[in-house]
Amino acid sequence: MTPIDIPLDLQSETLLRLPVKSLLRFRCVSKLWSSIITSRDFRNRHMNIATSSAPTHLLIAFKNANGEEHQLVSSPNPKQSSSFPSSCCVPYRDLSLLKLHGDKVSNVGRGLICVADYAYVAICNPSTRQLHTFPQLKLKDDRPKVYPGHKYFFGYDPVEDQYKVLAVDGYYNKSEHKVVAVGREEAWREAPCVACRHVARTSGMFMNGTIYYRASALRNGISISIIVAFDVRFETYNIINVPSQFRRYYSNRDKTLINYGGKVGVVENPRGGKFRLWVVEDAEKEEWSLNTFHLPESAAGLDLKVLDAFNNGEICLVQKELSDPFCLYYYNLEKKSMRSVIIEGLPISELNQAGHRSVTVSDHYENFTTF
Repeated sequence: MTPIDIPLDLQSETLLRLPVKSLLRFRCVSKLWSSIITSRDFRNRHMNIATSSAPTHLLIAFKNANGEEHQLVSSPNPKQSSSFPSSCCVPYRDLSLLKLHGDKVSNVGRGLICVADYAYVAICNPSTRQLHTFPQLKLKDDRPKVYPGHKYFFGYDPVEDQYKVLAVDGYYNKSEHKVVAVGREEAWREAPCVACRHVARTSGMFMNGTIYYRASALRNGISISIIVAFDVRFETYNIINVPSQFRRYYSNRDKTLINYGGKVGVVENPRGGKFRLWVVEDAEKEEWSLNTFHLPESAAGLDLKVLDAFNNGEICLVQKELSDPFCLYYYNLEKKSMRSVIIEGLPISELNQAGHRSVTVSDHYENFTTF
């Protein structure tokens, strides 16, 4: 039989359409396929296809009460369903074999997640089931840091194809900021902020090469709320000031940073059947916009909190007390409509008995990055 000669570019294009699970196996087919699949160009093209055309999934993490372990699951994220109060149902896939420890899922970027507490920091790729753990942070005198003084943020530099983790201190009297690059460094190094002395207050959001997080800064001895923008490539900080007329609301802890169509948004948890959304229109000119949205009457009595915003312009919410069956609520900011999705089969009663009291939900795409 005459062998079939398949052009190299056609082989590559075919491989790009395969899921990560298949690519992990096909690396063993030949040295040629292994070199193609493990190349930087292939990984980036595969990620671009995943984020632009492949069906998205949800990554859901349940944390137990004492922060010792996460229950991690994946579920399809339906793009359309009937309007609230009707619900559609989707299955889930258990990813608990990853055995994620730590206080919380810090943030998600390009399909990878950062999990950390005061003594443990790790990057996880749920698609490849790989976990990369970083060395413990230490104080300037080289003593291990044994108190929960830092918050951790995760981002990606598309120019250098480099993932990084930023650690920001939670104490004014120390104000230590450090950074480590995934796969290139084995030790944390200083990343001081010369813009202003500040401490991190919330989890982070990664968007377009920049990590954003809410913080407090001391000005004339008074603590004020700000948003910090950390450029992952250049490791520089920019400060986004919060307008004085919003500070009374913004200082509350029920606010979540979201990606609002490529702009930084701050959305509050619903109260009295409505919620507000602030958007940074021009950071340099300190121009913000404010919009108020109303929930359907049938949802006005629910005690909801904001989890994240998806690429399709929807905000994801969940009831503060875990419901059984587990239900997510989606609010479309453009259409001003609401829908709900039930994740079928989740053992909510077991999670409640185990003390799981917080949940993190994010949009998730397959990523072929290996550590």
